Amino acid sequence: MKIALLFPGYGSQFVGMGKELYDEYRIVQEYFEEASHVLNNNFVKLCFASSDAELSRMVNAYTSLFLIGAATYAVLKEHGIEPDVVAGYNNGETTALFAAGCFSLPDGLYLLNKFCSFYQEIVEEMDVDSLAVTGVSAAQLDKICKQVSDKQAEAFIVLHDSPTEHVVVGHRNQLAQIQDIIDGLGSMEYVGVEIGLHSSLMNDVVDLFKSYLEKVDFKDLKIPLISCIDGQMVTMGSDVKERFIRHINSPLEWFRVMRMLDDYDCILVAVPGDDLCEMVKKQYPDKIIMSIAKKEDIDTLKEMILIEPEKTGLIDDN
Repeated sequence: MKIALLFPGYGSQFVGMGKELYDEYRIVQEYFEEASHVLNNNFVKLCFASSDAELSRMVNAYTSLFLIGAATYAVLKEHGIEPDVVAGYNNGETTALFAAGCFSLPDGLYLLNKFCSFYQEIVEEMDVDSLAVTGVSAAQLDKICKQVSDKQAEAFIVLHDSPTEHVVVGHRNQLAQIQDIIDGLGSMEYVGVEIGLHSSLMNDVVDLFKSYLEKVDFKDLKIPLISCIDGQMVTMGSDVKERFIRHINSPLEWFRVMRMLDDYDCILVAVPGDDLCEMVKKQYPDKIIMSIAKKEDIDTLKEMILIEPEKTGLIDDN
């Protein structure tokens, strides 16, 4: 059975996420302890006892989602469950890279923390927002974005979830014009800049981030990654590093990742990935699709894929 493991991105966070795994598995507790030490932040309090507003702050959401996704993978690995491929929705790709062996837990946390710092610094100086658009083709929406853009203010498609589901970012006046043009053709919803601007609006962030990125050793991947940028399979550390930068100021084509999942029998989504799970189920209703959020999920999965006891490392010698 071929297994794909997916990691969710910003917007999936909620207070209490990962609590069942934390209560059940020592390795999850160890990950929380390490992350809290690395960033001097109490992740137990942040993830389990803060407010939605506090957890939704960009740096808190990005690092917490990374931590819980990484810990979920550690539990799967501890039980002998190894995916054949990994992928991450938007910033979830950083977690997928950790699972693939690209860099350490501290490196992943440092990268996200530093990126969020640069990102927020730049975005505070911009009058921009992010708009989810459903029911309009990419070609039609791209034409509208170009129609409302000028040299001083632009709008871009930055995320393609499906052929008719996209996220547009840009200056607020341009987004308002897009709303007026699209009104009646499709549905629209503001989703906030935390989802990422993934366009030339982020060039200054790239310039700031590049030198910091040199401090991290991007290793060749032990598990192939399906890249968010173009749906290509990636394994070389040098390729990953180049794509890590492109991920910041290039549009993401998640629908291409989804198409690549056609080759896999079982698709796992790390907690807290219910929305991502539903997205995958919508496209692949006949596949085995599970969100891994508690011990019972691990037990069910082990029975489902018939892992031999000696491969789990859980044999009782008595």
